[in-house]
Formats: sequence, structure tokens, C-alpha cells
Amino acid sequence: MTDKLTNEARLAIRIALEDLNAAFTHHLDHGDIPALIDLFTADALYTNGLRESRGRAAIEALFRQRVAKGPRTSRHIYSGLRFEIKSDLEAIGTSVCLSFAADGLPPLPAKPFLVGDFVDRYRRETDGRWRIAERHIHRVFTSD
Repeated sequence: MTDKLTNEARLAIRIALEDLNAAFTHHLDHGDIPALIDLFTADALYTNGLRESRGRAAIEALFRQRVAKGPRTSRHIYSGLRFEIKSDLEAIGTSVCLSFAADGLPPLPAKPFLVGDFVDRYRRETDGRWRIAERHIHRVFTSD
């Protein structure tokens, strides 16, 4: 239970989870697939609308498909990051993500692609690192 955690422990967890979320958008936007996949637990679940990927191999295949289609430029901006720290091993979080994306190399016209709610479950693994165990993207606004 969270009441057993010290304020220092909660703060350390929060910083680790903020870093995890920042790493996700950075690695995604810069096409660093190995680093991106390492942010997920081995059994992670990743959903976006009706699309569902379970496990690192399936999530990696999803992101490699994006890269295989040719140059794609994206930027993901997240905000409103909130956490509920369940224990020193488990937390849940939500945030809002605004993304710009287009095929081709920059510079490109700035046109919002998606605004979505991220609903996450995080787990600290035996190596001490926090990873995404579940990420569900709920589309709120989409482009034409």
C-alpha cells in the first residue's frame, strides 16, 4: 500500500515514471525502436483504438511496420501526467498526448494528428527499472 512508502520513495518513483514517459515519446519520435521496446515489460499490452499488441515482440513488430513504410516524422507532446502509486512495484498513470505526424522528412506542415488519453499501468522489474506493463491509447480527437 502507498501509506507504507516514505515521501522520498514516492518522489523517486514519480521521477522514474516521468522519465519513462519522456523516454517513450523521445524514442518513438526519433525512431529508436530498440530503446522504445526496452521501456515495456516482456508481457506488456499496448492498445490503440481497436489495435492490440501483446508482448515485446508484437509491439516491436508494430513499430517496425511504421518504419518500413518509409520516412515518417512525428512529435508527441504529453501533458497532465498523473500517477497513483500502488506500491514500490506497481503504479498506474494517465496523461493526454497531442501528436503531429506525417509521411516524409521535415519540415512538414504542422497539422495535429491525434489527441488521445494514455491510460497506463507500470511495473518495477527485478532489475530495478520501471517499465510500461500496459498502455491504452483512447482517441479523443483525430485528424481527417
